[in-house]
Amino acid sequence: MAEQIFYAGAKRGRNVVGFVPAKFLTRDGAYVADPMPGGSQGYALYSDGRGNNRTEGKIANPNNYLIVPANYDEQQARGFAAEITRKWNTVNPGGDDVGLAGPNEALMAMARAFRPGGAQDLQRHPQWGVPNGLFVPAFISSASNHLGHVTALTPIPMEAAEVGGGASNRLGAMGEWLKEFNKSRRNTGAQSPSPPPMDTSGPYGLSQQNHANIVHGYEYGRRSMLPPSAFEEYGNNAPPQSTAAVIGDGNGVAPFPGSLAGVNVDEPAPAAWPPAAVAPVRYLSSYRVPY
Repeated sequence: MAEQIFYAGAKRGRNVVGFVPAKFLTRDGAYVADPMPGGSQGYALYSDGRGNNRTEGKIANPNNYLIVPANYDEQQARGFAAEITRKWNTVNPGGDDVGLAGPNEALMAMARAFRPGGAQDLQRHPQWGVPNGLFVPAFISSASNHLGHVTALTPIPMEAAEVGGGASNRLGAMGEWLKEFNKSRRNTGAQSPSPPPMDTSGPYGLSQQNHANIVHGYEYGRRSMLPPSAFEEYGNNAPPQSTAAVIGDGNGVAPFPGSLAGVNVDEPAPAAWPPAAVAPVRYLSSYRVPY
């Protein structure tokens, strides 16, 4: 499947100040829908790195597909999971915690990598194309899905990922608030921002969106490790590629410019984008009936 690149807004505080290359997540040749209704549709998408052709999420992403950084690669996720598994299985001789040394090291490495701003934080870390100090809201769901997926490929139980994810949820929100608070202190007379609204209604302080995606990613990861079956293709929980779509046909990004046209080369190219302005309504002029 050809990867179509578009751009997601990167924020500093409440303002979009940059644009990060992005794509829809695919697994086993099909797009992956966000398990949270509307979870990946709340963010505008753009056609280039200058922020042109801003399109509301419900129009640009009508099927609620998960949005990931353009350089996101499932092989990288598997490689990182293999590193964590190696740490887990490492036996460090000596000391009173001989049986726990490996698992403790693995858990600490996961915590460092997935903390806000950590190397596996798709929303913030520069290795994913995010400028230093910025945050990409469009990657919220996929970041949690990535955490669940990686966890499933290691001996770490999902509950540990949820506990860590809940802590990151609170820390991330408070971190954004602290930036705004410090800014208000530097601006004499500025009103201090209110504490951030925070959804902690999921398990362990997770948001419902975080929880749904951690579970979704974890289930995919566990299925992907099962041997193939004669009756079921494990690891493919998305619709077949033929139904997953062509950009511009209502099943992918709404029609961006021609450079983004078409996932399926057999389908006709989408209409030019942006669409032509709607013709103004014409009103009948007064008409005098002849006598």
